[in-house]
Amino acid sequence: MKVRYIRLIVSIAVLMVLLFASFSSIGPLPPLSKILNPSSGVFSPPPYFYSPGSQKLSVKFSNVSATVIVYRQSDGFIGIASNSTEALYYEQGYLEAEYRLAQLDFLKRTALGNLSAIAGPSTLQTDIFMREIQLYNTAVLERQNLSANNLTYIYLKSFVAGINAYIGNLTYARLPLLFKILNARPHAWNVTDVLAVQQLFLWENSAGGLDPIYFNFALQKMPESVIKAIYPAYPAGVQHPIVPYSLNPSIYKEQGDIRDLNLYVPYVNLSDPEYAAVNAFYTSAMTGLAKASMLFTGISDAYDIKMNYTVFHDFGSNDWAVNGIRTSNTSAMLANDPHLTTSVPSIWMGFQLVAPGMNVIGVTFPGFPGVILGHNPYIAWGATNGQIQETYFYAEQTSPSHPEDYYFNGSWVPFQVENETILVKGEKPVHIHIYRAVNGVVINNSLGVPIAMDWTGYIPTYEITFFLHINRAHSVMQFVQNLTRYFKIAIQNWAVADSSGNIGIFPYGLYPVIAKGNPRGILPGNGSYDWTGFIPQQYLPSLYDPSTGFVFSANQITVSPNYPYYIGWDYESGYRADQIYTMINSTYGFNYAKMEKIQLCVHDFTTDVFLKPLLNALNESGLSNTPEYSALKSWNGNMDINSTAATIYYFFIRDFVSSVFEPWLSYYGINGTYGLGQTAFFLGSDDYYHGPLIEDLVNWTMTHYNSTFFSNPVSGAKGNETTAMLGAYAMAINQITKDYGTYSSSWQWGNVHKRYLSSFFGLSALNTQEVPAAGDGNTINAADNNHAGYPNYSTNCATAATTDW
Repeated sequence: MKVRYIRLIVSIAVLMVLLFASFSSIGPLPPLSKILNPSSGVFSPPPYFYSPGSQKLSVKFSNVSATVIVYRQSDGFIGIASNSTEALYYEQGYLEAEYRLAQLDFLKRTALGNLSAIAGPSTLQTDIFMREIQLYNTAVLERQNLSANNLTYIYLKSFVAGINAYIGNLTYARLPLLFKILNARPHAWNVTDVLAVQQLFLWENSAGGLDPIYFNFALQKMPESVIKAIYPAYPAGVQHPIVPYSLNPSIYKEQGDIRDLNLYVPYVNLSDPEYAAVNAFYTSAMTGLAKASMLFTGISDAYDIKMNYTVFHDFGSNDWAVNGIRTSNTSAMLANDPHLTTSVPSIWMGFQLVAPGMNVIGVTFPGFPGVILGHNPYIAWGATNGQIQETYFYAEQTSPSHPEDYYFNGSWVPFQVENETILVKGEKPVHIHIYRAVNGVVINNSLGVPIAMDWTGYIPTYEITFFLHINRAHSVMQFVQNLTRYFKIAIQNWAVADSSGNIGIFPYGLYPVIAKGNPRGILPGNGSYDWTGFIPQQYLPSLYDPSTGFVFSANQITVSPNYPYYIGWDYESGYRADQIYTMINSTYGFNYAKMEKIQLCVHDFTTDVFLKPLLNALNESGLSNTPEYSALKSWNGNMDINSTAATIYYFFIRDFVSSVFEPWLSYYGINGTYGLGQTAFFLGSDDYYHGPLIEDLVNWTMTHYNSTFFSNPVSGAKGNETTAMLGAYAMAINQITKDYGTYSSSWQWGNVHKRYLSSFFGLSALNTQEVPAAGDGNTINAADNNHAGYPNYSTNCATAATTDW
């Protein structure tokens, strides 16, 4: 009897819970009766159905009435043609909303700092950070500067009208699943929102980021001699600059030398508690960005909205162009593969846009009108990140005697204070105060040491206008005219080719100049170390129809060491660039097949430097009678999926870098508190293939076999390159054996190194199947591997464009 009563009570309790859940929201979830409704909930038909074929439409909005033809290709590219440019952008906005509405909404919410309104407190830090970097504030200024008859404004207004037309026609049943899960609806768009998404794109492609905050630890803790040895101002190793002195000496005529510019002192000295506070800020800011980014790709727990990937961030790209000197005729050809993350759905959308005076084909981001990368009948263009430092940091001097003020140019000046309110789902709104100084916005105010960041992106610019214009450009020079006028932030290495056979590469934009101080760390904010302006246009790096017959970039150093201005220091390692240079410089008679051969190359250039010394060390140590040695000895350095040597080499390089540098970082107090493992130059997740450390090893291998840095300063053990290589090799073999057993075909690179396309919204069930992947972070066909033995998250999005029609 007692059991029956217990069962009855439990049944009633369960019923009450189900009834409550059916009609009430729990956390981020909507009422179950709503989400499980068979006609309108999660089981309703998808919000759109993609069917290849053509469609003729009549478009009417505002004062526009026009005919539009839409053609959907089987590969996902969409063609739009109209006799009205406004109608064309209206339809592009409508189609971006139809196929990428959830992406559009979350990109906008990220840019506006409004994610927490639907995702709850897990993204609060992200919203705070996005408010601090002023994406929306700058967008407001840009919108205010656009008059009603400005073509950019007219086209953006048409674009958002198309987005809003789709949103306005949505019923609950047709909402994308993610909105139902979060119990949210998409908001209408306006022109300012598009400009805010532009600013998000610019932030995520602005080099430097928050790195100077961490590097300040190294500047304070390491002797200057060690800084110059491990972190030289000009990259060590093998370098092929994008704009070398030999091809454009005119930009080197000012006084100075990038290797020896007097920029190393002063920087701000912080106490240990201040170190910890600044590091805590950095970590929380990066965590916030990570949480924001997992909304676009990555893995998350059910209904727990997180992110682990930046939205538009360039993880190392390639572009190059060749002209008649290399093609043996009058044509020019161009290739570009931007290594932005690939996901399901992709962050790219493919369009062909045809209107009076325009016929362009290529790709764009959801939230952008026009085509970002592509070609028209006259020009083709591609881009890689320029890696130019665009963020500078200042420690503001404050005093209890002058609350709300900071010391600047000899007097106390009041901060400009902006009050912000962030809505948080399920909790009370959060009110924050943002402090702005002349030299930037305060993004950390721990222990009375306000750290302000100055970023070129705080200046209103119009990169979207640039894209709208170059879609119609007829020559390389027209492209450059628009580039110099409109594209200022997130400097890219723009490679361009035109139908007249001209080529060029143009890393143009705003390059800050300071008179003194160390921009690699935190500068004093007293006004003496602020920007004095920007590098004059005539001294900006560029190449136009060089005598070599080619231009190229792969995120390597931009200029030769005698360039007279500081422009940054933490570039990609340069070995993709070295391989591209090697292949292009030795090739003539370029055609499509030869361009594709370079683009698909999986040879790791670092094997040309390290492999022979490694084999010599193994042979001298009596390890030549092993299958692992035999695999390496017969290997050609290509990271092919069926190669066991590729796996051995990958683990060896990983351990070679870490075993040499971790003791030195530890010796000088760079531990987890101060950034160890959290950024590339402190052995972060991409240290194996990016940043200065692997370049040091290449340099020492070629020039300084007995460098003191091969010894261990902690244990006191002396060493050289051979001992360091043998130690790293032993570590690698032990790890591979532990993970994959004794040497066998299970060691093949394709078994260790895999790719999959991750869900844009962190829904792991929607990830694609893992497949074996060739390449690594040093190969032209780039396939960075963040965790050995785990799927590869940074995949190649290879595209090629040409003016050789």
